[in-house]
Amino acid sequence: MLHSLVRTVKEFSNMKVVLVGDFPPPHGGVAVHVEVLFRTVRANGGRCEVLDIGKGQLPADGVVPAGGSMRFTARLGQYAVRGYQIHVHTSGANPKSWMLAGICALAGAVSGKSPLITFHSGLGPAWIAQSAARRKTAAAIASQFGTIIAVSDEIRDNLIRCGVAPAKIEVLPAFSRSFLEPGAPPPGFDALRADAAPLFSAMLAPGKVYGQEFLLDAFARVLGRIPSARLAVYGPGSDAVRAEGVTAYGELHRPQALAVMAKSDIFIRPTLADGDSVSVREALAFGRSVVATRVGNRPPETRLVVPGDARSLAEGLLAAVADLRAHPVREATLSAAGGDCVQRLLALYGHVAELPAAQGKQVKNAVAEAACAASAAS
Repeated sequence: MLHSLVRTVKEFSNMKVVLVGDFPPPHGGVAVHVEVLFRTVRANGGRCEVLDIGKGQLPADGVVPAGGSMRFTARLGQYAVRGYQIHVHTSGANPKSWMLAGICALAGAVSGKSPLITFHSGLGPAWIAQSAARRKTAAAIASQFGTIIAVSDEIRDNLIRCGVAPAKIEVLPAFSRSFLEPGAPPPGFDALRADAAPLFSAMLAPGKVYGQEFLLDAFARVLGRIPSARLAVYGPGSDAVRAEGVTAYGELHRPQALAVMAKSDIFIRPTLADGDSVSVREALAFGRSVVATRVGNRPPETRLVVPGDARSLAEGLLAAVADLRAHPVREATLSAAGGDCVQRLLALYGHVAELPAAQGKQVKNAVAEAACAASAAS
């Protein structure tokens, strides 16, 4: 019975999608977004596979390492001739990104289904603006996609200035509450949590844009005022961080990272540039206070500080601590306006939201069991 119901759901869905982008590990914002979409499409009865162009390149059920450019192009072509809808996730901030977009646009023409592209990086607008040739290239390639998704207004406005038709572009943060499930925290975290008052957390990655030096300077100022404060950092390369009051966990699997975030008091996003941070929205969804730099697209509940200014960040953190002490009980603060990208993307993939009433509760239960199976497999 279960298999026949799942088959009914799959036949009812029109979704047949290949996602082109990073896939965990490492667990960065784009990779997390791609994984969530992958699991969501499968949980809703569609067919979905991932061409992994990231650094992880680990094969998994439905995840295909893309390898070099020749191998990637061949595999993408195979999906195109089989009629898969192509959704590419990229930065738009370097020549390689635009070459990838161009190849995916051509493959979309072969597939017969309108291709999609999501631009994620807050560095994209500045890179494109450096020359007229870049602006023309961006317009020519982006315009070949049926729908262009920008994670921030800044990215959208920049594409329009390049000459892309506004009607093609949607602003849609790369965030969903789907599979927002904390796991067990990393070893030693519970002891840190018990010792800290308050506990800050932040995700770091290699590169100046993530603001590590700026963050550590600001936290040292806070520690001078609140000796019991502690900072937990995680992310690729963060295990090399050494500073007073700071515990570094390195690369964490997503359930562990979510556990650190959910059990901290205040989450910090110190980036010097941004598109729309998935981690900021995750923290707000958990009811955490968030202090972030005034770059990219930030939800209105975020406390904003000047990027690169350690004094401004320290003042923002101290203000967040004062607010936390005045209102110690917190609930999820991410506003409804923050949205959830999943339903819109499912619609763009051809998902029909309403199943026949006759299936009712049985179909709903079958989809839930299919979702569990897909989650375990991925």
